[in-house]
Amino acid sequence: MPESSQMQKIAPGLAWYRPFEPFAYAFIRFCSGAILLSHGVARIFYGGSIAELGSLRGLSPVTVGTFELVAGALLAVGLVTRPVALLLAVEWLCIAFAVPVPAGRSWVMLGATPHYPAMVAAMCFAFVLGGGGRYSLDRFVGKEI
Repeated sequence: MPESSQMQKIAPGLAWYRPFEPFAYAFIRFCSGAILLSHGVARIFYGGSIAELGSLRGLSPVTVGTFELVAGALLAVGLVTRPVALLLAVEWLCIAFAVPVPAGRSWVMLGATPHYPAMVAAMCFAFVLGGGGRYSLDRFVGKEI
C-alpha cells in the first residue's frame, strides 16, 4: 500500500506500533480470555466465592468456575467467540449490577474494584461486536458466527 493512502497516525511517536497493528486485536482477545480463565480456575480450585454474582448466586461455584474456565479458553483462542463473549458479558453485567452502592454515593465515585466487572462486561461486549478477528480459530475453520 502506498504511504500516502495509509491513515495518518494521531501520535507520530507510535510509529513503532505499525508492524504489530494486525496482531493487536488478537492480543487483546487472548489476554481477556486469559483473565477470565484465571477467574474460573480460582472459583474451581481455590475456593473462589460466588457471593458477588448477584442474580446468578443460585449457581454453584464449580458451575460458574467451569463456565469461566472453558469460556475464557475459547475466547483466548477465538473459537465461537461471539456466543461465548455474549454469555460472559451477561455474567459480568450481573456481577456489575450486584455491586453495593452506599446511600448518598455515586457508583462512579466508588473506586476501581466495583468498576472491574463493568470493564470486563464492556470488553466482552466488544468481542460480541468484533467477533474473533483476523487471527482466531473462527476464521481458520471458516465458521465465524
